[in-house]
Amino acid sequence: MLRLALIFGLLASIAGLVVSLVVTKPKVTELAENLTKTKGDLAASETARLKSDGEAKAAKLVAEKAAKDLSETKQELEKSQADEVTQHSRADRLANDLSKASKERNDAREELSRWELTGIKPEQVFVLKGDIKKANEMIAVVESEKKLLSRKVDTLESRLHRYEADIEPPVEMPGLRGKVLAVDAKWNFIVIDAGSDVAKENGVVLIRRDDKLVGKARIVRVEAQRSFANILPEWQQANYSVAEGDSVLY
Repeated sequence: MLRLALIFGLLASIAGLVVSLVVTKPKVTELAENLTKTKGDLAASETARLKSDGEAKAAKLVAEKAAKDLSETKQELEKSQADEVTQHSRADRLANDLSKASKERNDAREELSRWELTGIKPEQVFVLKGDIKKANEMIAVVESEKKLLSRKVDTLESRLHRYEADIEPPVEMPGLRGKVLAVDAKWNFIVIDAGSDVAKENGVVLIRRDDKLVGKARIVRVEAQRSFANILPEWQQANYSVAEGDSVLY
């Protein structure tokens, strides 16, 4: 009896297993197919990803190369523009030089034509230039000597006038009082602030500083507000010289 129960139990188990196999096998097969498909999709996805990464890297390299090429092209363009500016500047400078050279050439031709009209040969020009230079130097020397002689004549005339005035009767100038406005030590004359109301030509005035006699001077020219006088050398003091601000009186 027990054996039958075991046999029935075993048969029931086998039947259940067979049923289970019959029911679950399609599901297992489906799962296996799904797994295979999933693996295929995953492999395809990975392949696509790898391809996409490769394309992205390739695109990045292309972009980097394009950026580099663009930078180099920009630098070359800037260099070309700078070279163009330099060439333009050089061309302008050369054009100006050419214009200047052409003008100088034309001027030289005109100058040569004028010289040809005079009948003077080019080699004679240098001789003439030397002669003109020497002549100008001689003229400068003569002018310098002329000025020196003119100053000497003025000095001699002043001395002659003074000596001639010495033999003339003295000139009266009562009430003359004044100051020395300026002194010219080179020509030995002074300017006095006494005008034509009291000063007279050939009049002799005393020049004092405080209570000391500094010298005497003879008036040679009188204007409305001032007079000019030559200092008499024989009356100049050894320790004093006439200075601006000294008193003048008759």
